[in-house]
Amino acid sequence: MLDSFVFKKLSHNDTGKARGHQGGIVIPRDIAKFFPALPSVLSGESPTVDARLTADLFVDGSRIATVGTRYQHQTWGGTRPAERRLTDNLGPLRNLASQDDILLFSKDLEDDRLIRLHLVRKTSAEYGHVSAMTGTRRWGVLDLQQRPVSVEETEDAKRYINDQMAGPPTAFGPTRALTESTTLRKARDRAFRAALLWEYGSLCAFTDRGYTSPVPPRIVGLDGAHIVPVEASGSDHPANGLLLAKDIHWAFDRGLVGVSENREIIVPDPVRKQNGNEFLGGLHGKPIREARSPHLRVLEEALAWHRNEVLVS
Repeated sequence: MLDSFVFKKLSHNDTGKARGHQGGIVIPRDIAKFFPALPSVLSGESPTVDARLTADLFVDGSRIATVGTRYQHQTWGGTRPAERRLTDNLGPLRNLASQDDILLFSKDLEDDRLIRLHLVRKTSAEYGHVSAMTGTRRWGVLDLQQRPVSVEETEDAKRYINDQMAGPPTAFGPTRALTESTTLRKARDRAFRAALLWEYGSLCAFTDRGYTSPVPPRIVGLDGAHIVPVEASGSDHPANGLLLAKDIHWAFDRGLVGVSENREIIVPDPVRKQNGNEFLGGLHGKPIREARSPHLRVLEEALAWHRNEVLVS
């Protein structure tokens, strides 16, 4: 799931046309907070820190390459002011770029190591629309109504979910404030999913299947599903969650499948009798995969709520 875009109007030195400069694209501090987190802070003993990323490269809406790249924060041995850059293997995009072209950046909310770079050239039909959104700014959030999740929000969400896990299991939590930000919800959903990935061994609780992309190594197609949804005051405690394949998550949220009191999968008769639901029907009566930690196993209270409020009768 890709986050909202940040942008930079490229300087001459960001392009492949510049000579005699440090290679790569400079990432201003104001948008670096929306990039994947770097592993540590700069110090005298560690003048450069970096992270290896996979970047999907697009030019004017067309994918041109997927490359391994490097995101670094460096001081050149402490001899220059600290600077963040994307370097390595960006030639396919930078060689097509010119000064004042707009580069859009977006990170994957489910995988810190995956980003998308989308070059919008001045000669493209899209440039006028994107330029109108950026105005006179040289960099920043592209759509000010759709701010991306920041590194600080991501770290706060991790601490929040860890605090939830340390407390007593609960299916229900306090009613969410109407003013709760979209970015806060995204960050918490991400941290909730990460906890469930570990607890369920990166396998769907209903099908025992997981989907792994070898480059970069990441789990895809698995969601952290709230049993009692946030909109119904469901908690963010992992005991109110299941790790489910995306299609199973869709079916679960619509009541096509549920879990019985004896922790077995329920597929109601009307669902099983419907043409096309043969795979779901085959899950009926099978035990669910349980979380590794006994105190994080999904609560019967949450499953009962789902049976009573959502499951097709």
